[in-house]
Amino acid sequence: LTEIYNWAVLHSVATFDLTIRTEVEAKNWFKLHDDLFYPLYVVQFNGLIAGWGSISPFHPRPAYRQSGEFSIYLDPTFQLRGLGSMLLGHLCDKADQLGYHTLLGLITSVNYPSLRVAEKHGFKKVGHYREVGRKFDQWLDVVVVQKHFE
Repeated sequence: LTEIYNWAVLHSVATFDLTIRTEVEAKNWFKLHDDLFYPLYVVQFNGLIAGWGSISPFHPRPAYRQSGEFSIYLDPTFQLRGLGSMLLGHLCDKADQLGYHTLLGLITSVNYPSLRVAEKHGFKKVGHYREVGRKFDQWLDVVVVQKHFE
């Protein structure tokens, strides 16, 4: 899972991390997802780990507890096969079951496949941060998408 994330760090604008995640940092991140309220799911394709998706705290303050932020990362060889959509659908189902009020995603504005998948699952654009990140010698915008659960 860390290798998949670190590939995104080094080769994409899907994350604004600029340095790869160390083993210690990865273990600390995984510990956060030991809590059943912040799940982490792994998707396999033909027996190989193809990617993962998670729900993380949207914000550390207690009043935000029922708002989560989703993340999905796929091995580049498994992208554009519908796995990201499957993961997002599963994360939405779990968020609803766990009593989340809303899920949010922060997606780089040039990540068109991820924006389309979010829209397909009922997420609406609720914000657009202009030139808030700099990676690969370019300024990047972030689109905020959100879905509410009843």
